[in-house]
Amino acid sequence: IFGEPRADLRPALATIRRYVATARTAKHRIFVFLDAATIAESEVVCIASEDALTLGVLSSHVHTVWALAQGGTLEDRPRYNNSRCFNTFPFPTTTPDQQARIRDLAEQLDTHRKRQQTLHAGLTLTGMYNVLEKLKTGEALNTKEKVIHEHGLVAVLKTLHDELDRAVLDGYGWSNLVPLLDVVNG
Repeated sequence: IFGEPRADLRPALATIRRYVATARTAKHRIFVFLDAATIAESEVVCIASEDALTLGVLSSHVHTVWALAQGGTLEDRPRYNNSRCFNTFPFPTTTPDQQARIRDLAEQLDTHRKRQQTLHAGLTLTGMYNVLEKLKTGEALNTKEKVIHEHGLVAVLKTLHDELDRAVLDGYGWSNLVPLLDVVNG
């Protein structure tokens, strides 16, 4: 055996229909729902939660900044260390209304990305998020990126992330930081 089987993960997935996952090493910190029947390989961090609240908070800029500060790097790419990035992350204490808003936006985000990838076979999350970063900085898109922007409806992706970031900031009681977030998000 070259690697230890995911003995803890399989029982944790037995009673849920999906779970949250992210690549351990990636240029962009992207969290998605995977079907519980999918057993990911060791370079995928798996979080045994089917709650869209978890997906939403982890997909926020707040968590991305935390993960970049707490995690490591592999060459020039950020590396997500679940013991430092996830286990120590202070999730917000939210009201039921805030939870519902974050859940709704997270479901929309996950659905949007998967729908666009289903409609356009060559569309990747990395490509979509590369274009999203260019939108935030105001850089011009080349021809290939314009196609990704169109196929991925990246403007919609940006709007969903912007709204999700605002909702998560509200969950922390940090709505006063929204103007700074607007600068960061272009």
